[in-house]
Amino acid sequence: MRKILRPFFFLVCVLALLTAGCGEKAAVPKIEPVQYPGWIEVNLDPDARFSVPSAFFVETEAIRQKMESGEMDPYVKTLLEKDRTQYSQKGSIVLVTTDQGAAFFADGSHAARITFQTVGSPMKLPRYGQNLGMDEKALKEFGTATMDGIKFSDGKSLPDGYTVTYSNWSPMKTEIINGVEHLFTAYDKTILKEGVALVTVRILRWTFLNNDRIHILTASYPKKEEAYWNDDGRKLKNIVRTLAIVPSKSAAEESFPDKVKALLP
Repeated sequence: MRKILRPFFFLVCVLALLTAGCGEKAAVPKIEPVQYPGWIEVNLDPDARFSVPSAFFVETEAIRQKMESGEMDPYVKTLLEKDRTQYSQKGSIVLVTTDQGAAFFADGSHAARITFQTVGSPMKLPRYGQNLGMDEKALKEFGTATMDGIKFSDGKSLPDGYTVTYSNWSPMKTEIINGVEHLFTAYDKTILKEGVALVTVRILRWTFLNNDRIHILTASYPKKEEAYWNDDGRKLKNIVRTLAIVPSKSAAEESFPDKVKALLP
């Protein structure tokens, strides 16, 4: 029962912090995303669009099945199953650069992943483009809640003999890109098999609030490939500069205080 409830309470905690930190309303800015030569556009109508280096392609269900038909590391198989669950919904997508089944742990493969997920919220959040107004304490608490949620999500479905460790967490902070304030953090994740490190992955994570939904953009790559993915022509940190999100005009059905009251005995 505890395992079932924990992700929900994590979401409630996150939403509580975000709602409490909501600042003054602001007009939604005119978005003028950057365009990089040779990058291809990803259109998630009606939620968002962004561009990625040309090496990326969409991880479709057909591609997942093709990967699974061959010999595959158990961790990669678990990752594909999680992709199928989390990113098959409208407004969500996974992009990769290579057949993860064959090259996920291989040196020099230039493997990388980009994910964009849209998560609905029953509670009203700041509108897209609104000042978040989060102080240092709120950012620290939200960063800790995010870290705990990531660890729980990663750990609940690991194959036997596999463990994950984390390091180099960048403190949660707000950034303004294309006129929109959002939340950013980054961290390293090391995947181990029987205590032996297989790969350390660098993960960049941006969170955008949009009235009745949350959008999460991530870019990840092996630490050994950091110089490659920091090259000006394919710098993955620049993906967020190409992002344009459509402001939601829907209304959440319940306020946060009402939702909390419903949970109390």
